[in-house]
Amino acid sequence: MLTENIVLRVKQDNCFDFLRYLFAISLIIAHFCTLVEIPQFWFITGSMRVKAFFTITGFLVTYSFLRRNNDIRSYAIKRFVRIIPAYVVCIMFCLLLGWMVTSMTTEDFFSSSRTWKYLLANILMLNWLEPELPCTFQSNYMPVMNGSLWSMKQEVIFYIIVPMLIWVMRKTKMRSVMCGLILVACILSHNYVNVQTQYFMYFLTGMVLLLNFDVFWRWQRMLLPLSLLLLIPVYVADIPTVSDICNAIEPVCFPIVLVCVAYNLKPLNIIRKYDNITYGLYLYHFPIIQMLILCGLPDYSLTICFLVTLIITATLGCVSWFLIEKPLMNKAG
Repeated sequence: MLTENIVLRVKQDNCFDFLRYLFAISLIIAHFCTLVEIPQFWFITGSMRVKAFFTITGFLVTYSFLRRNNDIRSYAIKRFVRIIPAYVVCIMFCLLLGWMVTSMTTEDFFSSSRTWKYLLANILMLNWLEPELPCTFQSNYMPVMNGSLWSMKQEVIFYIIVPMLIWVMRKTKMRSVMCGLILVACILSHNYVNVQTQYFMYFLTGMVLLLNFDVFWRWQRMLLPLSLLLLIPVYVADIPTVSDICNAIEPVCFPIVLVCVAYNLKPLNIIRKYDNITYGLYLYHFPIIQMLILCGLPDYSLTICFLVTLIITATLGCVSWFLIEKPLMNKAG
């Protein structure tokens, strides 16, 4: 589906790593503002960050599968080692943190059924079944241990969907028709599905853009201004009727803008030369904010609290990358 030249272009000419850092830090800001109960002071909202995250995932995961010549075993191993070990370690970290801050005795904490329900539910990515550890962060605005992990189950589902859709496209030889149907689903999703399902549409659009990267590359100079124009009623000016129409096609326009940006901010491509700790930032920032709130640091200084959050989270992100993620990815090949 991708020629050798297109594979090379997709791989080399983008600043997706910069965008990952931008949206990872935006997520930290969004959750920090929510948990310390202050107005958002950053222009990228939590919802926008999730849309960007799923768009990038759809684009790059599809690329990862295709460049492995549709080898499902190799693809599955690579995806597994990329997210699961670091994720499980994060859950164990949260359990340890919960034990350190709980008001219960050690014996009561580890004999509580809620403790083990939390551990099992979260390792299985069924976070909504038990988001809290017993008697932990009860005085905080939200007693949840790690509220950012809800998207992990969606990501795993998306990983499974990619080879299935590619297989169907190859068998039916109707790639263009299926891509068109996916885009129609993106448009219809605005009015007929819930918010979490809507996010899936951004993943699908990212996938479609990768599958049709040759077409996208030829028409990007026209697609970018057109998509930006259509997004103005959504994000800038509320224009009756026009806003409703633009909202319906936003799951298509937003990913187009994002991918166009990724391939037109070439000075930022240099970030790709360095290790990427954004997954660790995503995994650890929420419990760190919760811990600092419990310690009362926001009452002393919100600025210091935010800086300490970034420092500790970045440190844990580096530990996760250099001790878990990178070594396992190197072994997986």
